[in-house]
Amino acid sequence: MGRRRPNRQLAALLAESGWSAGELARAVNALGTKYGLRLRYDRTAVAHWLEGSRPRPPVPGLVAQVFGRRLGRAVHVGETGLESTAAARGSADAVLSAGDPVERLIALCHADADPGRRLALNRKMFTAADIPLPVWPQVAGPQADRPVGMAQQMTPRRDARLADMVAVFADLAEKYGGAHARSALGAYIADDVTPRLVPAPDGGAPEPVVLTGSACLLHLLGTMAADAGLPNLGYHCYRSALDLAHRAGDRNVYAITLRTMAVLALRLDDMTRARQWSQAALEVAAPTATPDVRCYLHAGRAAVRAAEGERRAALAELLAAERSHETAAGTGPDTADGAGALGPFTRYPPAAFHYVRGEVLQALGDHAQAATAFQESLAVRPSAHHIALVLTHTRLTETSLALGELDGALEQCRQLCAHYPYTASRRTVTALTTVRRSLAPYRRHPQARQIRDHLAQLMRRTSDAAR
Repeated sequence: MGRRRPNRQLAALLAESGWSAGELARAVNALGTKYGLRLRYDRTAVAHWLEGSRPRPPVPGLVAQVFGRRLGRAVHVGETGLESTAAARGSADAVLSAGDPVERLIALCHADADPGRRLALNRKMFTAADIPLPVWPQVAGPQADRPVGMAQQMTPRRDARLADMVAVFADLAEKYGGAHARSALGAYIADDVTPRLVPAPDGGAPEPVVLTGSACLLHLLGTMAADAGLPNLGYHCYRSALDLAHRAGDRNVYAITLRTMAVLALRLDDMTRARQWSQAALEVAAPTATPDVRCYLHAGRAAVRAAEGERRAALAELLAAERSHETAAGTGPDTADGAGALGPFTRYPPAAFHYVRGEVLQALGDHAQAATAFQESLAVRPSAHHIALVLTHTRLTETSLALGELDGALEQCRQLCAHYPYTASRRTVTALTTVRRSLAPYRRHPQARQIRDHLAQLMRRTSDAAR
C-alpha cells in the first residue's frame, strides 16, 4: 500500500470555518444523532482524516453538511477530500443514477427489500442537486380556478386500487409508525405498481392517474423510511415521488412532497433546505392548490419560520393556514371527486393542523396557547393514532413543565406511556428520550422518579426488540 496523502481540502475547510479538530468531531457526532447514528469521533479521528484516512459513508456527507451550515454555503462531499472510492459507492450509485424515474423507482424498491442494500442507500447522503426543478405549464383562463390534483385525477371510479392502498398504508403509518409494514409497502410498489408504469409495447405512456397514485405511494414509503430512522432513504423515495408527480402534471402532490421534505429537513436541523423547500412548495402549488393543500403548505412554512425565530413571519403564515383551514372546513368532503378515499393527499385533518399550530406557538415561546392547540388536536385525534398521540402528549408534557405544572406534565407522561408500546418509530423513541431528560430536575419527586423509571423500562424494551 502506498503512503496516504495529507487531506489538504479538509485542512482548508477547517481553517475557513475556524473550527478545531475536536469541534468538527463534535459537530459531526451531533448531526449523526439526528440521522439515528451513534458516532463517537474525537479530535484524534479528525487528525487521521487530515492524514489521509477516509471514514465510511455517510460520515463524509455529514462532514460536508456541518461545514455547509458553519460557512453558510453549499459544501459538496468532494470538497472535503473524504469522498469514497468508486468501488465503495457503486451499489448505491447504481440504484440512484438511473435517468428514467421509473427505472430508478424499480431499482429503489428492490434495493429496499435487501437489508444490506437498504443501509447502503441510507448512507448515500441526499443533496439539493438531486431535486428536479421542473417547468410547469401556465394555467390560464377558466381552468385557472379548478384544482388539478388527485381529487380530479384519481377517482375511485378510475382507479380504486391505488386509492385504497394509499389510504391503507397511510392509516398504518399513522397508527403504528414507519418501521411497521414499510417493507410490505415497498414490495407492493415493486410487484404491483411498477409494471403499470412501464410503457406499453405500442409506446403508450402510463395514465396520469397511475403516475399520481404511484407518486403518493412513494411519498408514503419515504415518510415511513424517515420515521424508521432512515432519513436519506426517505429523501430518495421523495425524489422519485417528485419525478412521478411532475410526469403526471400534478402540482398539488409535488408541492405536498416538497413540504414534507422541508419538515424532515427541519427535524434534521437543515434550515437551508427547510427554508428553500417550504417556499418552493408554495410557489409550485399556488395556481391550483385547494384550501386543504394551502393550509398544509402554509402550516409547514410557519413551522420553518418559527424555528428560525422569525416571529412575525411565522404568525403571518399561521394566519394564512388558519384561513385556509376555515375555508376547507366550510366546503366539507366532496365525495363526488373521490376525496374521501384519498384523504392523505386531499384533506388536511384538523387534528394534524392543530398539532402543527401548537408546534409553531411552542417554538415562539407561547406555551399557554400551544397547550391549547395541542389539546384541540387531542380532542379530534382518533384513539388508534398512537404515533401522533405519543408526540402530542410529549409536547403537552413540555408545555406543562414550561408553565410550571408538574402534575399536569406527569399525567401527560402516563398517557404517552400507554400508547408508546404500539409504536415502531424513531420519532417516538426520540420523544421518550426527550421526556425522560425533561423530568431529570424532578428526580427526587416520587411520582416523577416512578415515571422516569417506567420510561427507562420502555426504552430498554425498544432497544432489545431492535436487536
